[in-house]
Amino acid sequence: MSTKVIELKIDDDDDGENASRKKLSTTIKDIVLIGICFLILIIMIIVLVIMRSLTIQLLALIIISTVAIFLVICIFSIRLWMKLKKQNIESSQSKKKNIGNCIVNAISIGLTVLTLLLSASVMSPLNLGYSSFATFVVFLIYMSTIIWIITLIVYILIIAISFLWKKSYSIRQQLSYGTVSFFIGSFLICSLFMLIVAVTINSALSGFGLGLALALSHTLLVGGIVGAILYHSKTVKIICSVLAAIGCVGVCLILWYYLIDGYTMKIDIIIPSERFPHNLTNDPSLNGNYSYGFLTYGSGFDNRIEYGSKASIITPTIDLSSIITLSSFNKQYFKYNESALPLNGQIWYPTNISNGPYPIVLMVHGNHISTESSEPGYEYLGTMLASQGFLAVSIDENFLNVAPLYSGTGYGRMSKIKKYDVSFSRRSQFIARALIILETLKQLCLWNTQEKNQFYNQLDLSNIGLMGHSVGGETIVIAYVLNKLKYLPDYPTSISLNNYNFGIKALFSISGTDDGYTPLGHSLESHDVTMFGIHGIYDGDLSSFLFQAKLKNLQFTSNSSNYNFKASLYVHQANHGQFNTNWGRYDLMPGVNQLMNVRPIMTIEHQQHICKMYMAALMNIVLKNQMQYRILFEDYRAGLTYLHHTNYISTFQDSNEIVIADFENYDVTLGTITGSTINATNLLLWGSVYVNVYRSAMLILQPVENLVGKYAINLQNSINGSSIRFMIGRTPEGQVDNLTVLLWYENETFDSFIVHVLPALSKRIFKLSSTEYVTAVQTISLPLLSPVIGLEFVVNDTNAQFLIDNIVVAK
Repeated sequence: MSTKVIELKIDDDDDGENASRKKLSTTIKDIVLIGICFLILIIMIIVLVIMRSLTIQLLALIIISTVAIFLVICIFSIRLWMKLKKQNIESSQSKKKNIGNCIVNAISIGLTVLTLLLSASVMSPLNLGYSSFATFVVFLIYMSTIIWIITLIVYILIIAISFLWKKSYSIRQQLSYGTVSFFIGSFLICSLFMLIVAVTINSALSGFGLGLALALSHTLLVGGIVGAILYHSKTVKIICSVLAAIGCVGVCLILWYYLIDGYTMKIDIIIPSERFPHNLTNDPSLNGNYSYGFLTYGSGFDNRIEYGSKASIITPTIDLSSIITLSSFNKQYFKYNESALPLNGQIWYPTNISNGPYPIVLMVHGNHISTESSEPGYEYLGTMLASQGFLAVSIDENFLNVAPLYSGTGYGRMSKIKKYDVSFSRRSQFIARALIILETLKQLCLWNTQEKNQFYNQLDLSNIGLMGHSVGGETIVIAYVLNKLKYLPDYPTSISLNNYNFGIKALFSISGTDDGYTPLGHSLESHDVTMFGIHGIYDGDLSSFLFQAKLKNLQFTSNSSNYNFKASLYVHQANHGQFNTNWGRYDLMPGVNQLMNVRPIMTIEHQQHICKMYMAALMNIVLKNQMQYRILFEDYRAGLTYLHHTNYISTFQDSNEIVIADFENYDVTLGTITGSTINATNLLLWGSVYVNVYRSAMLILQPVENLVGKYAINLQNSINGSSIRFMIGRTPEGQVDNLTVLLWYENETFDSFIVHVLPALSKRIFKLSSTEYVTAVQTISLPLLSPVIGLEFVVNDTNAQFLIDNIVVAK
């Protein structure tokens, strides 16, 4: 009997010893956890000190992360102090609770690691101006901070719920608050990450669903594996294994969908064959016979050596503090401020002095991440132009570009008028970009007069062309307008424009924006210049051909004796970024890029070759009077021998044409030309509608069912010319591809033409979006045999629906 008692005492002693060990083990774990938190806190502080030149947003992010970790350290410290003080509190947990905690913690850690790796692997290509390792660390901090914050919020909510709702005792018995909080925070962060990424492409709900499905699949995968290991019941093991398999398949499928480059889409190439124009006899993009050289110019003290110590020509800085303020990041990164901005750039120039002076082509990039140089991306244009006898300049405006985490330029002293103008949004940036172009031209003018400068008497400042990409595509129009003014319309107090008035004659816009600068509260208007815009239908940054508005607002007046034209080219399978070699195949920020459907996009070589053809043709027409290339702008089919095989939509108007109808009148019975009248017969639709992609009002035609619809324009006086031109397309709903056009002559004869109309072209820019259709509005030219007195469109099918615009007589 005594032996049994002794044994019981020994067991009790063992239990007491085990309990003490458990308490000691728990204490050691807490101490280790606190130590780790302190270590992370120290690392955060070091990062904060080293990266003090980061943007305000990123600094705030790191500070919040530091505060969050400090709060966690305080919570664990208080918890440890309470445990050490209360020696008699039982801390042992049931086996069921231990297993539950293990499963939930494993899932939480797995979800956290998944989210961190997903975000870091996708986002880390974004260059923050530091090493790749530092960039990776920054995004780990970014995502970790969000997880910390969400977990902390959930933790507080659970405590509040348990205090107010007594029935939550069962949760408290099974799992700790911290475990549940960590799980919920980790589960939500994956969905929120995908939500934030998808918001940019207006697919927030789809993105959130994709993230939720990924989090759920990962929960099943990790939870099933851990459950199968820890539970002893055979039935539970089988169930957990099945759930793990389902989760594994889900994770693989979702990540595969997220990481693939898109879908293979069938694209039908449709090229109208009737009235085929004359073909170009040579490819205008081929290099010419001029040998050429390359140099850079800059401030001389730039931290980028090509504009610093290795700059061939030193240029002064300019003061734009009345217009803008640079972001704090760009000030630190580029070592400039708005009071002393550099004039930097790259020049490709013909080396044969005897053949000068040479026309000038200035090229300006758009808004890209500021730490990635954009101006070298147009080398393919610069070398071609130099070999053909142009001086090509690519201007550096990276310091005006968006900083990492999207910190942009602010407003200078002109912000005083901001409160009076609701259209002020991005005005300062566009003005600054345009003034840098004009100040660069001023420098070229100076070099042309300096005997010791290598460009002395080599520059033809009466023949200047401008090329701009994206934001730059709108900037060149602003520069052209400001070039002719004495003062800045918005803020004449500090900005004088007296020393400009250069001979800018050609504007070439690549994927240009619109309405970044709206003086007087409306779109910028321009006059008497040759303007061309090219845009990709698969442009992920600017999904619509915004620059059409600038073409629409270009007017040809009698004040100019020069011949000018305006034209556009909408290219199927072309995107935004491949026009710049450094921007590449993906048009948006890292992360969102993974949701883009880039598989249908043509290669960068094909896309740049199209751009080279039209760039060379435009500059040779306007600046060298080589008019044989004009047919390429009148009808893209003239260059099919050299163009990539895809769909093109081209439009053309010139300063010699007489406008018969532009469909901008409120009175739909009158044409644009004086004395013209309109008659409509058997038409269900025959009014003016605004077509957003072309930024223009157009005539829509649809006949009454089972009747032949007719739309006739009768002129008061006959007009003599070489051809009738008009723009025509069919809506996505239009099922008929042809209509008849009758031309009535003053000698009472007529011509009849059957015009075939391109269908709307399909595009699917994002994987999460549905297929969209772009109306293919094409310029058609019909020959005139005699002076014309009227014309008539005949539509004889109920399923037909056509859009028509800008009916003119070409001289």
